[in-house]
Amino acid sequence: MTWPTADEIQTSLQQANGWEARYRLLLQWARHLTAEDLAERSNDNYVDGCEAAVWLDYTVKSDATLYFQADSESRLIRGLLVVLFAPLQNQTPATIANFDFNAWLTTCQLTHQLTPSRTNGLYQITLRAQALSRSLQP
Repeated sequence: MTWPTADEIQTSLQQANGWEARYRLLLQWARHLTAEDLAERSNDNYVDGCEAAVWLDYTVKSDATLYFQADSESRLIRGLLVVLFAPLQNQTPATIANFDFNAWLTTCQLTHQLTPSRTNGLYQITLRAQALSRSLQP
């Protein structure tokens, strides 16, 4: 899939009329994930601390940027993974390591829509992505 850009996601979520419209967007984005976007479901890729099972992997591209693959058993979480990784795709490890998760959720107007446990799960995924990116920095 060609991932929606961070700007497209931000605009779509901000223009959505209420939580139900945002929810539909998340489910729509989840449906478009392709096999190339999905992480292998292995113990090494499993992210602890999430309400629904989540797997996360990455590929280092030739320009030294990262391309993340992620998967979840939950369609809603898959949509949230698209939102979470849109600003991180094809970024350098340093950019990813400094990503402000809370600011991004606020910008997307999702902070008041998600349960604390779901927000914590997304935060755990972000921490994992940042730890992976830090391990690649010189």
